[in-house]
Amino acid sequence: MGWRWLVLKQLGKLLVHWLDQQWMVAKAYSVALKRKYVYVKNMSKNFAELEREEKYLCDEEEDVKIKLDRNKLKMEKTRRCETWLNEVEKIKVEIKELKTEYQNASRFLCGLCPLPSLLKLGKQIVKKTSEVHSLKNQINRITIMVEKAPSPVIKKHAKKIEEVPSLNKHVEMLQQCLRNDGLKRICIWGPPGVGKTTIMENLHDAVGESRQFDIIFWVNVTDRNIRDIQEVLLKRLDLKAQDYHNEQRADIISEELKNKSYVLFLDEVSSEINLRDIGIHDDHRQGKVVFACRCRNICGQTDEDINVQRLSDEDAQKLFWETVGRNLKDNRDIKPVARLIVNECGGMPYMIRLIGNSLANVSSPAIWRDTLIQLRSPSSEPKQEFEEVYKFFKLVCDKLHLEKRTCLLYWAIFPAGYELHQDYIVDCWRAEQFFMHLEKLGEARDRGHAILDEFVQKSLLEKGRNVAHYKMFEHFQRAALRIANLDEKSFRILVKEGEKIREEEWEHANRISLIRFCLSTLPRRPKCCRILTLLLQESNLAEFPGSFFGYMCSLRLLDLQNTGIKLLPLSISSLINLKALFLNNCIQLQQLPAEVGDLHSLEILDIRHTGIYSLPTDIGQLTNLKCLRVSFPETVGNHNHTEAGLSEMISSNVIARLYSLEELIISVEPNNRRWNQIVENIATEIAALEDLTTLSFCFPKVDCFQTFINTSKSWNGNKTLWSGNSFRSFNIFVGSHHRSSSLSEVDISGCSAEKQFRFSDGEGFPDAVLKILEQSCVFELIGHRTATNLSVFGADKLGGLEVCIIDDCSEMTSIIDNNVTRGVVFQCLKKLYIKDLPNLVDIWKGSIESQSLSMLTTLTMKGCHSVKTLLSQEMVLQLKQLQHLQVENCRRLEEIINARNVGSTAFLKLKNLQLINLPSLSKICHNISFAWFSLETLVIKTCEELKDFPFTVENATKLRAIWCTQAWWNQLVWPNADVRDHFHSFHQFV
Repeated sequence: MGWRWLVLKQLGKLLVHWLDQQWMVAKAYSVALKRKYVYVKNMSKNFAELEREEKYLCDEEEDVKIKLDRNKLKMEKTRRCETWLNEVEKIKVEIKELKTEYQNASRFLCGLCPLPSLLKLGKQIVKKTSEVHSLKNQINRITIMVEKAPSPVIKKHAKKIEEVPSLNKHVEMLQQCLRNDGLKRICIWGPPGVGKTTIMENLHDAVGESRQFDIIFWVNVTDRNIRDIQEVLLKRLDLKAQDYHNEQRADIISEELKNKSYVLFLDEVSSEINLRDIGIHDDHRQGKVVFACRCRNICGQTDEDINVQRLSDEDAQKLFWETVGRNLKDNRDIKPVARLIVNECGGMPYMIRLIGNSLANVSSPAIWRDTLIQLRSPSSEPKQEFEEVYKFFKLVCDKLHLEKRTCLLYWAIFPAGYELHQDYIVDCWRAEQFFMHLEKLGEARDRGHAILDEFVQKSLLEKGRNVAHYKMFEHFQRAALRIANLDEKSFRILVKEGEKIREEEWEHANRISLIRFCLSTLPRRPKCCRILTLLLQESNLAEFPGSFFGYMCSLRLLDLQNTGIKLLPLSISSLINLKALFLNNCIQLQQLPAEVGDLHSLEILDIRHTGIYSLPTDIGQLTNLKCLRVSFPETVGNHNHTEAGLSEMISSNVIARLYSLEELIISVEPNNRRWNQIVENIATEIAALEDLTTLSFCFPKVDCFQTFINTSKSWNGNKTLWSGNSFRSFNIFVGSHHRSSSLSEVDISGCSAEKQFRFSDGEGFPDAVLKILEQSCVFELIGHRTATNLSVFGADKLGGLEVCIIDDCSEMTSIIDNNVTRGVVFQCLKKLYIKDLPNLVDIWKGSIESQSLSMLTTLTMKGCHSVKTLLSQEMVLQLKQLQHLQVENCRRLEEIINARNVGSTAFLKLKNLQLINLPSLSKICHNISFAWFSLETLVIKTCEELKDFPFTVENATKLRAIWCTQAWWNQLVWPNADVRDHFHSFHQFV
């Protein structure tokens, strides 16, 4: 009984406890249900609160956007602000979705109620309201905007020049330069109007689009001082430094830029700028400066110089018609005049656009003809459109020393665009006595060459198409003529280009130019006592009136070259002050009158390439003659002379009497029998001259040459400025000359051609040959019968060579054998030409010193059938300047380059590669890492075994053409279709 009671009691307690728990659960559930029901009960109120908070948030968003818009030019929004705006947009989308749900659920509130859905919606409304409220308040703790960082570039919106290759190629080249870490200072120079600013602006925009630099500066330097330039940089960097002096501002700029990559464009630089004064330092490892100036020497030391020259004829025509309008191009009355107008613009984009704009849509031929007349006839006042060009020329001209100014204005006597050899223009200056303080002709020549170089550096002249030739820009030449004629005392130049010349015009001019003039007649005896220069070259002049020179006692320079004259009038004896007489290329002129001997003041006489078959004995009377240039033909035409007479090309004692001679050029045809009869006597007379500094002479025999070198007073005389001996320049030929010179095939531009030596058909190397070789810049070894290499000369004899030509030397097995010649060899060599060496195996044997071949730009090999590999790895490493490589007609050549570990820096400057008629060639190179950085053209002809070529040429960004035969192209093996398609756009069949 007792235990039952205890059980029941315990069960009762458990039941009470369970009922209590159930009550508590029911109570809690009731409370929760009641709370959740509030979400439903207050849903309308809560939704209204959500809409209110959303309105506040949208207002805040609008305020922020207004602030951003108002300050967008100077400031930019922060990333946190951008995130906040994104979050606002996101929450607005979510609210929109809640609104849709609320509208759908509101119709159930008064009927059957899906309570769980309503409870969920009500809860979401309350939660979203809290989120909106929180997001709205966040904006007060956020920095909305900060000041803008400088933009990397402010575009120049340059004129597009893709269709003008003459300009566009400079932009492409400069982009390559700016990608080169080693180039920090780049100079673009050239005359005004040539397109420098256009190039700079296109480069500026292209670099800006590439995002290569953190920041790009542009400063037009014209009339700006250091502080002005600093101000431009400070403004771009958004730095305030108005109250600081220049040195402090420079420090601020330098500090700001030291860790930035930047490029500074300085346009229209007219005087030297110290970059350190601005704040630009060399230790800015990622900083570059590009200058544009008219004079090269303004920019000081630079890493790369780019001379911008006139447009090509094709580009000039294209630019002109694009400016004028192509609708006029086929007008038959305008077209021929247009061509002449474009020529007068001299390939200068500025002038072409200027004239083109003035003629745009002008259909009247009369206006076109009048424009041409104005261009050709400078008036007393320059045309307003040409003011900039004229002012530049006059400004530079006025700043020149009187001697240089006179030399520059003298150029006005020649036709526009006329090319002049450097020695000829110096002869003119010398004859006009511009260098009166320089007694020696060689000194005057050096002075003249220095002045010509300065004029080029100042963009007053440009180098001509022919070697050692110069010309003045056409519009400068018109300006020079006008300036010269303003000074009546010094000049008064009369230049005629096709019009008739009146007799009274002869009387008033100091200098008369009738170059290329159609001369029907000349006045019988013009009264021109003041005339100093008379230029008649390349005219159709055939004869002179007998007394023509009667009143020309003041004449100093007479040029009749390339005319049809047959005789000189006896009145030439009146030219008692004549300093220079040019009769070269007067092929109808067969003799000189005895009166030439009366020209006692004459210093320069040029009678090369005439019909004159012997030098008159009267020449011996010209004791003041400093320069004699003469040539003799092999035959004497129809002249009926005895054999003895034929031998007297130069009579005995004529040269010996010309004791003032400094320059002597005697040109004869190879194996001229008359010359061989007298050469030893003439050489003996030349050896007695003490002042000779320039000699061009042929010694058919080595013994004769050896005697001359041993006995020549000028060669062995006092040492002068010309190192080693007193010859300033020479062109000496030793040998039988039965082979023609190979020098005509070699472009020696860019080399010093003042000292040329040719040794042909020799055996061994006599002492005289070694002596002159040591002084030579250009050396031709032709048909030598014993030489196995050039190392037998010794390194010191080859050190000054700039051009070396080896032709038809049957025993030569290598060019240099450094096992024989120790040390640096060919350190100055720029061009090496190898031809017809049947036993040549190697260009170079043995080790190569670091300076050897370091200047070589051109290597040509032809007809060397024993060579299997052209370049070793050691040679490739030395040829850092190589630009042109040509290999032709070498039957056994199998590979061009045997180099595997030279890296991608080899041949960085190689522009042109020509492989012609190489039947065994199967490989250009093994190394696949060559960058071909500068390669422009590739020529491959008759190379049947070459099935592929280095496809890394695909990296050659400057490649413009692959010239080859169609058969060879079709046999190529391509690694893939993409490579084939890439090269397809370059190939051109020959």
